[in-house]
Amino acid sequence: MKFEELQQFRQLAYQCLGNAKDATFELADAVMTTRHVSCLGDFALSPLFQRQWSSAYEALQDCRPDRDRLMQLYIQQMSLEERPVLAFLPYSMVEASCADA
Repeated sequence: MKFEELQQFRQLAYQCLGNAKDATFELADAVMTTRHVSCLGDFALSPLFQRQWSSAYEALQDCRPDRDRLMQLYIQQMSLEERPVLAFLPYSMVEASCADA
């Protein structure tokens, strides 16, 4: 993905967020770049999260993203060759296929 495409994607994703857009976006960046976390407040220690630790909780409480628009945006980013097939398999079928192996 080119830098311009990434920048456009981030702007479109930002528009899909509800209240507390800035804090939510910073929290998402912290989530994607933090390796070891023991609690939600640990994300506030990330240099990408430039707010007080309590804002991490408030961002989750206040944000009401447009889930359908976000999902469409995510799907648009995947190439046709790489799109995963999501299917529901009853547990009994999975159990039977594992028994055959």
